[in-house]
Amino acid sequence: MQHTCCAPVTRAEAISCDLVFYPEDTHVGIVCGFDSGGNVQAIHCASGANNVVMAGKNGFTTIARPKFYS
Repeated sequence: MQHTCCAPVTRAEAISCDLVFYPEDTHVGIVCGFDSGGNVQAIHCASGANNVVMAGKNGFTTIARPKFYS
């Protein structure tokens, strides 16, 4: 449902607070910044003992911006 309230953006257009989605919207994260190479970093709830983590965009296939912030 979150994805339907967003407009798609490219990696180059991504800013902090955009959302990142796994295929078929099975998981969502929040863009929290960029690494030294300019790659998107996302914060999300990981399964297992890690709980909330910051990670690269691996697994996330779509970036979108909530329309409220567009």
